[in-house]
Amino acid sequence: MRTIFIFTLLLMLLINANAQNRDKIVDVGSEFKGLFNEFDRCIEHKEQNCIQILNKIIAKGKQENVPFLDYLYNRKAFYFWSRQELDSTMVYSQLAIKNPNPNEKQRRDVDSYNLLANCHYFRGELNTALDYYLKIATILENGGNPLHLGYLYSNIATLLGETGNDDKQIEYLLKSYKLLEENQDKKFIATIASNLALGYYHKKDTINAIEWSEKALKLSELSNDLVAKTQASITLSLLEKDLNKASKYAEESVKYSDELGDKIHMASAYYRYSDALDKLGEGKKALNYAEQAVNFAEEVGDNLTLTKASYTAATIYFNLGKKEKSADFYHTYSIFKDSISSAENAREINEINTKYETEKKEKQIAEQKLKIQKQQSNLLYAILGGALFVVIFGGIFIYTRKAQKLKLKQLQQEKENAILNSFILGEERERKRISQELHDGVAAMIGAAKMSLESIPHLPQEKQVEQLSKVKSILENTHADVRYIAHNLLPTVLEKEGLIKATSHFASEINETKLVTISVTDNNSNVQEIAPQLQLMLFRIIQELVNNIIKHSQAQSAEIIFSNSPNGLQIEISDDGIGYEDTNDTGNQGLYSIAKRLKSIGGNFKITKIKSGGTQAKVEVTV
Repeated sequence: MRTIFIFTLLLMLLINANAQNRDKIVDVGSEFKGLFNEFDRCIEHKEQNCIQILNKIIAKGKQENVPFLDYLYNRKAFYFWSRQELDSTMVYSQLAIKNPNPNEKQRRDVDSYNLLANCHYFRGELNTALDYYLKIATILENGGNPLHLGYLYSNIATLLGETGNDDKQIEYLLKSYKLLEENQDKKFIATIASNLALGYYHKKDTINAIEWSEKALKLSELSNDLVAKTQASITLSLLEKDLNKASKYAEESVKYSDELGDKIHMASAYYRYSDALDKLGEGKKALNYAEQAVNFAEEVGDNLTLTKASYTAATIYFNLGKKEKSADFYHTYSIFKDSISSAENAREINEINTKYETEKKEKQIAEQKLKIQKQQSNLLYAILGGALFVVIFGGIFIYTRKAQKLKLKQLQQEKENAILNSFILGEERERKRISQELHDGVAAMIGAAKMSLESIPHLPQEKQVEQLSKVKSILENTHADVRYIAHNLLPTVLEKEGLIKATSHFASEINETKLVTISVTDNNSNVQEIAPQLQLMLFRIIQELVNNIIKHSQAQSAEIIFSNSPNGLQIEISDDGIGYEDTNDTGNQGLYSIAKRLKSIGGNFKITKIKSGGTQAKVEVTV
């Protein structure tokens, strides 16, 4: 399913995050209530020092060791959320969760998990956002408000759709619809029905898509749900084979989206109508709606609709003989075409697959260990049966035990092979991704340059220079893209000068951004003895750990030290940030992937919180 059609529900839970198994109002006492009244007045007057009041409240709460410290942190997290400062929102939401109120009904865990989910959603980290929404679901399923649980299921469905899990998405939408229907919701049930229509449409289930679209329109008449009317009309337009009827449905969606006044839905409806008109041969009329769809999509950041509408506008202008305008829209199309693919999501799916295969092998290993234990028990019974039986069964036991150990060793090897195979598959996906980038990015931009050059002879003299400037800009961007792709495939400095120089070069690039200051030290390590393929793996691990520091640690400085260890090479990466513990939790897919990659080659990975502040990661590999 496409996110833009259900985005309006994403923050619904943020407004009504309290559950029936959580008190709506936290008892903070009169003194803290007075301080929060002062803070609220500060917010109303839009003063700049409101954060100082919150800091004062939290300092007082920590000093007095109040039980509602999670509420104080959550208020600060929400303050940063209202200012769209996502990193700070996440830090204080985590602190709220780590300091729960002893009184479970007074806890702010639902609010804090919800803030974290929304932050990760807006950062494009969909699987992490999904994990937090599922944590909220666990709480709400244990005595929470059923309507809020229904809204939450819709949000979970949104994320499942975006990560390509269509079957699970439909499952959660049906659960959402059932809860809303049972609890007589009139406000959002029509939107859920229209979401189901879109979900079935993208699954190519035409019968269910039509059924849910018609149901959404019927329900929307009872509540005048314009979101549902817009979405259902778009879906029916997509399903209708008669071009005139499809155009009529699309026109209806434009009317409803205009009445709704939401530019996210307007972008989708206007694009759908332009596409329907273009197929009817009404290019000039379609052009107006395609251009408006581009403007709306650009304004709200809907890159998917922006890409499709730009392509439609470029095609219509080209068919009308207006090649300069066509080139402009094709240029926009080429820029955003590759941005709608998610390499990060492919990586996470690969890591989840690795985790699944590994856990399957671990389960088999556990079963084999249990068999060995049973064999040991059988030995005791054999001894009680007499010396002869001891000899006989002892021999059988020894033979069987050896066979079981051999089987156990074989399973362990299969487990490691499963990990290595997933890495190989990941590399193959990466090669395909690079091929796609070359095709959709570089090739598309060269196509745009070609179209722009073709238009030059048809332009007035004064416009030709301007058009040549556009071509130059396109080629410069193409050149930069090719360099970027080549650098990601194998950094030149790593290939020519090795891991130490490549790490120093990488640190210099980070230092120029002023995000964090990184120093690199080589204590006479034996890096040069490592194979080039292993150096590349270690370089990718260093990049990922540094990126974690930038995104999560709030560090001012970091240090990377290469040295020798008893087993070979040791790399230490430390920072002065807020620090976090290594829980060996496979929920952190990035760290889990690093640990498994190193284990597969006989290496070790450990991450610890430094007492003085910050985090230290140690990577060890055998040379």
